[in-house]
Amino acid sequence: MSTVQISKDDENKRADTFICEHFKVHSRSFLVKNWEKLVSINGKESKPSYKLRVGDSITVQEDEVDSILSASSYDKIILQDYPLNIVYESDSYIVLNKPKGISVHPGVGNAKDTLANYIAGYLTKKKEYDTTIDRAGVVHRLDKPVSGLMLFAKNSEMQKYLQKQFEKHNVQKIYYAKVILREDTSKEVFEKLPKTKVSATEVIDDFVRTSDLGSEWLKAEGYIGRSSVNRRKMIFKPYPFDNAKYSLSYFRFLSDNEVLVVIKTGRMYQIRASLEYLGIYIEGDTLFQTLKGGETPAAIELESVLLSFEEPSGKLAIYRLK
Repeated sequence: MSTVQISKDDENKRADTFICEHFKVHSRSFLVKNWEKLVSINGKESKPSYKLRVGDSITVQEDEVDSILSASSYDKIILQDYPLNIVYESDSYIVLNKPKGISVHPGVGNAKDTLANYIAGYLTKKKEYDTTIDRAGVVHRLDKPVSGLMLFAKNSEMQKYLQKQFEKHNVQKIYYAKVILREDTSKEVFEKLPKTKVSATEVIDDFVRTSDLGSEWLKAEGYIGRSSVNRRKMIFKPYPFDNAKYSLSYFRFLSDNEVLVVIKTGRMYQIRASLEYLGIYIEGDTLFQTLKGGETPAAIELESVLLSFEEPSGKLAIYRLK
């Protein structure tokens, strides 16, 4: 059992955020699931979303974490063998090229055939699998129909470090999409279409060198929330609405059917919803082809082609497919 008092530096932080930063509680999802067993604030039960005040006393039953993990089936990943396309592997993380049509981690009614299952199986064979790590080392996500570069951590320390880099928007990402212009395509898009085809490799080279998003990039800034027409979809609007969250994306058109995308926020279906607002949809994306939406696609022409972040050592790691 550990107890700390809140200082001015941590005032107004969420309780679950503070605890994950200062205590060994396996993962945020594990903490929230077992909140009542593990946490008390000022000697009372509280909520994970509780905003901390100066002088609050937080008690965490750290010694209970291991016993809860061993006594339950929490986060037990079924080991599976699958030919992973590994781009790079270090002692602490793996970069792989995710195929289209595969989920990142298990969910309700979906316990197998995900990247987490395959990573767990791969590392177990090598006798390198850390069974205490959350969801086999998932750090970030790509939608099931999307392909491209993904990061998996190989230990809890690296997982927390990388997740924090994503939360702080310190990770640079570029996506490549093949798109189709609709009849209602925005005037802004036509203003950004190049007269001759632009090289994706050259644009990415410039971005890696300068991190600059110049005038050639179309900025899509607004809010993304659940669609009232089709609850499986998210929609983009340039103004706040309902429970929508702030969204910021940049688009660089290489031709009238190819585009590079940089996202500065991580909203659900952010790229697809933002493109829909601009009157564009990604090839194969039947869900966002129309406002009403169609079937959920198994694969769309959207690929994560650049992933760059700073390792704990300070070294800049850059991985790319174009």
